[in-house]
Amino acid sequence: MSDELYDTFTQFFDADINQYLGEHGGGAEVVELRGNELVIRMLGECRGCLSMNDTVNGVILKKVSAVFPFVKKICVTDDVSPEVCEMACSLFTSHGYK
Repeated sequence: MSDELYDTFTQFFDADINQYLGEHGGGAEVVELRGNELVIRMLGECRGCLSMNDTVNGVILKKVSAVFPFVKKICVTDDVSPEVCEMACSLFTSHGYK
């Protein structure tokens, strides 16, 4: 995905998707685009929520495909963000764990 397209998705998520998810203590971020499949990471209370699949396929996909009609599917990755990994590593190294 080009930087320009990534920025466009990110702006859309910040302005629309995350406004909705933020009301529930959560959020989502764009990870990558694979053809017509958008890969996202769920954040906060949305991560692991029992309603996550309904939210992704019922709300997020509809909103995204209305603006980006080439997106036909949304996949949720279960990996952690690089920021969380960095924070965990710094906690371990600051306490003598390596």
